[in-house]
Amino acid sequence: MDLKEKVISAILSKMVSPKERKFGVEIESFYYKQDTLERIPVNHSDYYSAVELLEDVKNSIPNSGQFSYSLEPGGQLEWASGPSISLWDIKDQFSRNDLIQQNLCEKNKIDIGYFSVEPISSPLDIDLINSNKYKLMHDLFLKRGTLGAWMMRNTTSIQVNIDFTDSEDSGQMAFIADAIQPLVSIIFSNSPFMNGRPTGENLRWKIWENTDNSRCGTLYEHSMNDVDQIVDKYAEWLLTRDTIFLDNMDDTFDAFSGSFRDMISLKDDDRLIFSAFRQIFTHVRFKNVLEIRAADRQQKGSELSPAAFAIGLLTAQRTRDILLNEIISWSDKDRERLSRSANELSFDNLGPKGKSIGFWLEFLSQLALDGLDERADYFEIQNERPFLESELNHILSHGTATNRIIDEYNKSGQSLKSFIKEKYLDSYKS
Repeated sequence: MDLKEKVISAILSKMVSPKERKFGVEIESFYYKQDTLERIPVNHSDYYSAVELLEDVKNSIPNSGQFSYSLEPGGQLEWASGPSISLWDIKDQFSRNDLIQQNLCEKNKIDIGYFSVEPISSPLDIDLINSNKYKLMHDLFLKRGTLGAWMMRNTTSIQVNIDFTDSEDSGQMAFIADAIQPLVSIIFSNSPFMNGRPTGENLRWKIWENTDNSRCGTLYEHSMNDVDQIVDKYAEWLLTRDTIFLDNMDDTFDAFSGSFRDMISLKDDDRLIFSAFRQIFTHVRFKNVLEIRAADRQQKGSELSPAAFAIGLLTAQRTRDILLNEIISWSDKDRERLSRSANELSFDNLGPKGKSIGFWLEFLSQLALDGLDERADYFEIQNERPFLESELNHILSHGTATNRIIDEYNKSGQSLKSFIKEKYLDSYKS
């Protein structure tokens, strides 16, 4: 088996039957010293740090808990659900996580931040986790783009991971998810502030677009534009990307000069393939599941809406067929126009076929709700519509969270710090 075939085999190594398809959700958050907007230290310090938070939440997981935790490079804590068929099961997991975090925040005088781009601090204010992996990543991104430091230290997201049922299924989901990521990033935009002021841009999308063009962006931008060949093309493309770090599989990481093909060829160890998967940062990426990454971290209470949106569109077969047929009809100019439109948050900008972004958001929203109805029947589960329907109606009627929060701030007459503390920090509100 050559290396390309090994990569494809790794991608398809966890296929399940359609009735057993599961998905997982990952939610990242910032943490602040209580009643301030100063981020807690990343590494051990005089004040309670992110590495201590990670240790404490791990120790607090009940024996029955399916979920897990990890840290992002700037001390953002990531909660990862266990795989589930129903979003209601994931809600139960997230509720248990909420109790754990609430107790730790009160005990250690810290607050959770619910924005997707750090509103006040610059990357220079935030340390990196003490790991050579992140140092190597930081040094590379300084050469490749202008906003990589922001990505690593000052962004949070909500990611959805979905099982594959077969090779065709993996290609169709990736093709569809990749095509709609610009729209997903708009409808779930929650990044109103940057560097202490409002911006009105689709910030997190902009940050990823200026991190490292060789491994970020859409699959389409890397010439993976054929639904029937997308897995093969991804494997070929991945092998030509530069390695960021060599994972020694013992929590140590070394610099490595060469492509992923060179790295994976070092020894017969499939873990190197999965290490390569984790060094790719396209909005949609393959592991042994499909990872969908363009949604911003949502405000408190709305965290699971992007997951409902994704599974409604991608895991309900009739609904997915309708969406696939529509996307196949989009021209290259349509895809390029849509990607450009994602830099802004206007529903009036043009998308595919000369129709507005607002039109396409309404189109996808109705399909997602139809898909959730279809899932309820197919999996014989409680309908997951409540996670999405009212949220979509609010966004389509009143605009994105980003724009709504900026309007609220402009009307408040407050300083930005005072506004955020009063409206968006739990300890201040309580």
